[in-house]
Amino acid sequence: MRRNPRPHTALAARNSKRDEALQTIAYLAHDLADPAIARRVAMFRQGGANVVVAGLSRGPLPPALSDAAVIGQSADARLATRALTILRVLGTGLPALANRIKGASAIVARNLEMLLIAQALQSRLTPRPRLVYECLDIHRLLVAPGPAGRALRALERRVAKSVDLVLTSSPAFITHHLAKVPFAGPTLLLENRVLGNRPAPAHHRPMPPPFRIGWYGALRCEHSFRLLADLTDSAGGRVKVSLRGRPSPTIFPDLAARVAAHPHMSFDGPYTAADLPALYGDVHVAWCIDFYEQGANSDWLLPNRLYESAAHGAVPLALSTVETGRFLQSHHLGLVVDRVEDGALSALFAGLTPTAYAALHRAIVDADPSLWHATAADCRALVTAICA
Repeated sequence: MRRNPRPHTALAARNSKRDEALQTIAYLAHDLADPAIARRVAMFRQGGANVVVAGLSRGPLPPALSDAAVIGQSADARLATRALTILRVLGTGLPALANRIKGASAIVARNLEMLLIAQALQSRLTPRPRLVYECLDIHRLLVAPGPAGRALRALERRVAKSVDLVLTSSPAFITHHLAKVPFAGPTLLLENRVLGNRPAPAHHRPMPPPFRIGWYGALRCEHSFRLLADLTDSAGGRVKVSLRGRPSPTIFPDLAARVAAHPHMSFDGPYTAADLPALYGDVHVAWCIDFYEQGANSDWLLPNRLYESAAHGAVPLALSTVETGRFLQSHHLGLVVDRVEDGALSALFAGLTPTAYAALHRAIVDADPSLWHATAADCRALVTAICA
């Protein structure tokens, strides 16, 4: 007797839907306007996942995230305001969010405030999605000694019991904080490598002097600004500094005006990923030094600008006493110094010859591309680790 094929067809359809669900990632972002969010979404999609995005925003959304759900507004250094927004979402916004991400196999939460929302959503969804904590910065309050720091760490420990996987970008974050929490699931090191594998051009910038330094990305370090301004003023045109990115409104409420006071500095506003080849192709050295949270996050991170600069042939400049400098030293790359204060930065560039710079540049260009680039295989491995 001939079997009826229809049950098999129905089973195949159910399996197809299940497979599709297994490839869906819900991504909760702390700031949808942050270019790093669009980069991560692109990585998930290149890894084969469907991505549903929601989160707070501090500005206009990039075109790649035009379909994201904005669940509230945020602002730099406004922790109380963000806390109230999170409480509002937890109080009234969960049903709509749960419906939006229904069927996701994993929720990836960027930063602790998004993790609180993700944990609440997880309990509403069947089947239970995996909970993934993306921690690419350690907020200063998480290591603060006072009552606020203790309360925030207690909150993190409570939520950590539900976390299936932690994503972080620097081994120092694991050593100095994440390993002490601890989390229920394992931790995966995911460095801020540039998506794609284009080799850096070997000869694309004029030989110095003048030396051109690029400080690109999140501009939030007052001490860095003063060091670079003093350097350009004292160098008399032998060193020029270009600033691009998003300045912190609390640190630099009028960065353009401050830059205008220094004739060998320039600031040309934000940029997109498509601008990176031109930006780093126009400078010799990338400023990869940050004192914003010195002794904690600033010492532990491996910043985007490290990978972006090297991937496009600029020489990263870092301190030997922090994780960025240790990374470069371990690969015998970059311009790594012990100090930059009290004239040390001026002395560095006064003594840096074109021949010495050419050797530094050549070493960056000839380095293993996997140091700076994330491939399609890396994206697929990431999605597999998240969705399990």
